[in-house]
Amino acid sequence: MSDNKNNLFPVFLKLEDLRLLIVGAGEVGLEKLTTVLTNSPNTRIRIVANYFKPEVEELSFDYPNVQLIYADYKPVFLDQCDLIIAAVNDIELAEQIRNDAKQKGKLINSADKPSLCDFYLGSVITKGDIKIAISTNGKSPTLARRLKEFFNEVLPDELEAVVSNLNMIRNKIQTGLKDRVKKLNEITASLVEH
Repeated sequence: MSDNKNNLFPVFLKLEDLRLLIVGAGEVGLEKLTTVLTNSPNTRIRIVANYFKPEVEELSFDYPNVQLIYADYKPVFLDQCDLIIAAVNDIELAEQIRNDAKQKGKLINSADKPSLCDFYLGSVITKGDIKIAISTNGKSPTLARRLKEFFNEVLPDELEAVVSNLNMIRNKIQTGLKDRVKKLNEITASLVEH
């Protein structure tokens, strides 16, 4: 199998049903926190750091589900989370968090350190119920961000109405799955024929 293929498995998590730990609250921690809150604003988030960028503190005031813990990282913090984002600018600490996470069976994203990641945070385009994630296999977050900007501009806001209408049609079709898929494919074919 070629090494040039992106073998990541795309998945959308119900993050609001999970507990997230972010270690680090500098510029990268702020970026990760903002990304999570933009996509899943009710996620239970604990942030552990011995320094908090003022913007992180300010943002946390608007979200009662965000808890700030002023402390150095300790492995015990992993016990009360399901996923971890290590947003630290210290490779030794990032490796320690990764090793602790593996020992406890937790998944981790280590910002800007692809070799320490179990998952990546892709660039996300949201148009109502439609959400598209872009991955460059951790190789170029800048390109992913540019593609996000492009798709945000070219995808019409009316897609939300299309999704709503198709959902109503789907619910009204009383046939079996195979016939339902066939009818929905016929209806949606006109959306991509341009």
